[in-house]
Amino acid sequence: MSKRLGSRLREHAEETFPPDAQKGLRRFAMREAADLLRINQNTFRHHVSNLEGFPEGTLEGGNRRSFSAEEMVEAQRVLLETGRIKPDEHPHRRAGEPCQVVTIFNLKGGSAKTSTVAHVGQLLGLRGYRVLLIDLDSQASLTNLFGVTPELDPDMPTSYDLIRSEGPLPASDIIRKTNFPTVDLIPASMDIMEYEFEVALSFRHGATTFHSRIREALEPVLDRYDVVIFDTPPQLNFSVISALFASTGVLIPLNASMLDVMSLASFLGMASNLMGVVETHAPEHGLNFVRVLITRYENTDGPQVQISSLLRTVLGDAVLPAEFLKSTAVGDAANTQQSIFEVEPRDVNRRTYERAIESVSRVTDEVEREILKAWGRSHGA
Repeated sequence: MSKRLGSRLREHAEETFPPDAQKGLRRFAMREAADLLRINQNTFRHHVSNLEGFPEGTLEGGNRRSFSAEEMVEAQRVLLETGRIKPDEHPHRRAGEPCQVVTIFNLKGGSAKTSTVAHVGQLLGLRGYRVLLIDLDSQASLTNLFGVTPELDPDMPTSYDLIRSEGPLPASDIIRKTNFPTVDLIPASMDIMEYEFEVALSFRHGATTFHSRIREALEPVLDRYDVVIFDTPPQLNFSVISALFASTGVLIPLNASMLDVMSLASFLGMASNLMGVVETHAPEHGLNFVRVLITRYENTDGPQVQISSLLRTVLGDAVLPAEFLKSTAVGDAANTQQSIFEVEPRDVNRRTYERAIESVSRVTDEVEREILKAWGRSHGA
C-alpha cells in the first residue's frame, strides 16, 4: 500500500510541481490591493493616476486594473518615500524593534496549525511584512502547500540541515523564495526526525545545548525579516522545544470541542513546566504573548458556541477575539495545494470566499496587533 500510494503521489507531484518548477501567484484586483495595503480605494485609484513612481498595474478587460504582489510591495515603498504613510505605519521593523518569532503549537492533531501558519504568514506578507516560515513537521504539509517537494530532490536542504548535530548548514543556504515575494520558507522533510535521535544520543555525553540550536542558527538572518513563524508537529519533541526557546510569542490553535479543551489543559501544564526549564537556562527569556486561537469554528454549531464561551470565560483575553472559521473555500484550496489567497475568486462561491477572507483577515489582525504591541507601536500600521 505504501509503495502504490507513494508512487502515485510522486507522479502527481512531478506533474504538478516538477523539481525545477516555480509556483506562481495570481494578480489582485485594485479593490483587493487597496484593502491589503490598508488604503482607501479612491485614494489608491488617485495614486495610480497621479503619484509618480506608483505602480499602474495591468489593465484587464478595458476597465479593470490588477496588481501583482511585487507591485504592491513597490507601492508601499513609494508611499513611504513620498511621505504618504509615516514610518510608524510601514510594516518593516525599525532599529530597536526585534524580529518577532512565533511558534504555532498544540499537542492535538487536526487543530489547523499548518493552515494557520500558511494563511497568517501569507497575509502578513501581502501586507508588506518580511516573513520567514519554518516547517518543523516531518509530514511537511506546509512545505508541500508551497509546491516544494523535497522527496523529489534528495539534495534539497531542509530544516533538519539547519539544526543537525554534524555540520549544520547556514540558514541562508536553506531558505527558499516562495511565490509570495515577501514570504520565504525553510522546508521540512522526514529527515527532521533524525534530530530527535541525535539529541537523545548526545545526552549520553552530557550535551545540553540542543534548546538553543534554532535560535543560534537563525541569528545571522533575522535582520532580513520582521516575523518568523514555526509550523510544528503535534508533539513536544526536541525541535519544538528549540523553537519555543527561540520564540517571542506562542499561538495555540484549538478546535472548540470538549476533548480538545481537556487536551489543552494537560498541554498547558506541560508547557508551563517546559518554560520553567527554559528560564533556568535563560533567565532573561520571556514571551511577549501566549494566545489561544479557536479554529475550524462554525458559529451555527451549538456545542462549539458553548465551548467557545467557556474558553473565553475561563481564559479571558488569552483567547483571541477572532475565530478561524471552518470553510469549504479553504478546504477546497488545500486540495489543490493552494491557500485562499492563491485561488481565483471567480472560481469560488463569492459569499464563501469573502467569509473565508474576512475570517483570515480578522485572525491576522490580532496577530499583527501583538507584533506591533511588542514593537511599542499602535495598531495603525
